[in-house]
Amino acid sequence: MLAIAAIAPAAWAQITVPNADGSDGALNFTTGTNVINLANAVAGSWTSPSATPGSGTYDSNQWAIVFKYTSVNIASNTTMVFSNHYSRAPVVWLVSGNVTINGTLSLDGQPGSAGSGEFDPPEPGPGGFRGGAGSIAYGAGGGFGPGAVSGNGQYLNYPYGTTNIVPLIGGSGGTGSSGFSGGGAGGAILIAATGSITVNGSCHANGGSANGGYYGSGGAIRLVANQISGSGQLLAYNSTPGRIRMEANTVTGTLVANPATVAVNPATPALIFPAATAPTVTIVSVGGAASPADPRAQMTATPGGDDISIATTSNTVPVLVQTQNFPTNGTVKVYVHPRDGNGNTYTASLVSSNSGVATWQALAAIPYPPSNPGHSVIQVRAVLP
Repeated sequence: MLAIAAIAPAAWAQITVPNADGSDGALNFTTGTNVINLANAVAGSWTSPSATPGSGTYDSNQWAIVFKYTSVNIASNTTMVFSNHYSRAPVVWLVSGNVTINGTLSLDGQPGSAGSGEFDPPEPGPGGFRGGAGSIAYGAGGGFGPGAVSGNGQYLNYPYGTTNIVPLIGGSGGTGSSGFSGGGAGGAILIAATGSITVNGSCHANGGSANGGYYGSGGAIRLVANQISGSGQLLAYNSTPGRIRMEANTVTGTLVANPATVAVNPATPALIFPAATAPTVTIVSVGGAASPADPRAQMTATPGGDDISIATTSNTVPVLVQTQNFPTNGTVKVYVHPRDGNGNTYTASLVSSNSGVATWQALAAIPYPPSNPGHSVIQVRAVLP
């Protein structure tokens, strides 16, 4: 835990927040528990004004739900939570005025539970990853996310993402155990305001508790403003830490952060998403079946709920991956996480490269019936040399 004392850089300039056009209006909650349903976000580009004021914009290219508020007020004794979008994308608030959080803003993951059903791994906060299912019939499932090692979910202790939290990404889920699901991970939020951000209450993206399985990890909180102040708490923790970052010209008050952070000067304009030249990695196809541009990874019993369906007499299939602006001497890892039971990791081999675009392939074992119901999530991670 860290109590953050006042800082005042020697010289600073008024920051600008790109596309903070106020098209979602003011967010003002003054009592009770309030839920923002991210499923109501309208698909579009984050650079455009919100098509339905108050609903936000889902930009699948950036994997984010973007709200453009004129101001934000979460009053004392008031709680604000989110219901996930199908993509489980993180939340971005671009605010043309001030942000005041005197109550509670929560992006916590769901706790694990006993008797978890076969199709309900616990939900993360938006931007995080699900906990592992607690199947008795097929074996407990591992947690999801880049830091979903056996046991508690990881983030900062099993580092992925970047220290400046660009791109915006949350924590990893905890592993289930027989009859007990693992906790969902803490989510991720960026709050960027042209004015001030005041936190006298709490903003937290904590991992879900274990309750028989394993904990989800903390998520990510990034605050960007001309001034950050208050005597409240910023929390992205549970059993293992997430990330917290503050970017401001002035920080005052006695904010408490866990994990600890140090305030830095903001860029102007504020950096919201990675540059167009940033490295990317994408799954192209699995077993010859093309991956959708906006995969959902639902893992449900509902017919048609899977992104890809494959029929094969062998569970080993090629997984094609594409990288852009990524060195060919880096490492590309393909993770196969069945909904139930243990997963495996495969190192992809370079197939071809041309003008910054490279194709890689891994031969991966995909669990299939009757030993497993057949629903798996495939994730890919590219690690710089």
